[in-house]
Amino acid sequence: MTVVTRRTLLAKEETVASDFCSSVLVKLSEGLNELTNLDIKEIICYGLGSFADSVTSRYQFALLLALKEHFSTSVLIYDPIFNDTEIDVLEELGCQVITINEEGKHKIQSHHFTLLYLPHCPKQLINNFLWTNWGPELQNCIIFSNSFSRIIESQPKRFLTQSAGYILNIFPYTEELEIDNCFRYNDIFNDTAIHIFPQKKLNSVPQNFWDLCEEPKYCEDDTEFIVQKLVSTLKV
Repeated sequence: MTVVTRRTLLAKEETVASDFCSSVLVKLSEGLNELTNLDIKEIICYGLGSFADSVTSRYQFALLLALKEHFSTSVLIYDPIFNDTEIDVLEELGCQVITINEEGKHKIQSHHFTLLYLPHCPKQLINNFLWTNWGPELQNCIIFSNSFSRIIESQPKRFLTQSAGYILNIFPYTEELEIDNCFRYNDIFNDTAIHIFPQKKLNSVPQNFWDLCEEPKYCEDDTEFIVQKLVSTLKV
């Protein structure tokens, strides 16, 4: 067992035993019950960061592993900064590494209920995911990410229209479940929330709401968002 694997498993053990993990599971259960769904069939994770070097990323990975185990589900994961050692650890711990930068544009399957896990990720990743799955099928997913309400409160609407237009548009039809930030490191999961799209809310959208679906484009100098490169740097 490598040092990175051992540190990750120790972080997972601590996370599973924490009140924070229990509160996340309770909130996910509330969301699933409201969506009349019993289980999560897959977890998609972007932007985890370098868990070999970063304590924050390691504990975010630990929670991901706890969710994987709790729901007995598959995990697909990508971050452009993963190195070969981290990819080996991910595969050793049962995660499937995505080999290209999808930029968050992952199409969910109608027969799979999906949890999108985006710990402290750029809002553009969330925005791209929403655009890719724009339609009533959003009721088939839960998004664990930075709080939509905090994103919207943090910037003027004219800026959000450019960088997070789909978050802005879907927010009135989103139910945000607040997570108690009681983890012992309070900067690891701060401003994080669970977001669901209940059918009763989606049924109330204007008639042409889903027709407004132009692909998002972002400013080239937006350094928080890493776009797809022509050649992937991931080991295949």
